[in-house]
Amino acid sequence: MNKVILQLWEESNSKDQFLSNGCSLHLNVKERDIYVSSIYNNRDNSTIPNKYDRIIGECVEVFVEDKIFNMILERNSVKINESSFQNLLKFEEIIFNTDNIWLLYIT
Repeated sequence: MNKVILQLWEESNSKDQFLSNGCSLHLNVKERDIYVSSIYNNRDNSTIPNKYDRIIGECVEVFVEDKIFNMILERNSVKINESSFQNLLKFEEIIFNTDNIWLLYIT
């Protein structure tokens, strides 16, 4: 297992609904910050789109299998949709660092 940084995402839409939208995985916090900035910086701040992604809470350390880690190594950051994220959790290919899991619920 390899330690990486996980950031949860949600989709916001014009109907005031929020839907879980998977996660992004990053080599480290610096790469997470670069990735999040690239998403947020590409937005037009003068209008609110009908649908957009946003982060949920703080990032946390998790552990991933080698196959996932190698994908992250190639790109520094990888976005995973909600159904894939749930499957990876179910099959324990992503394991939360239990020392940090409480961070997800504070913010």
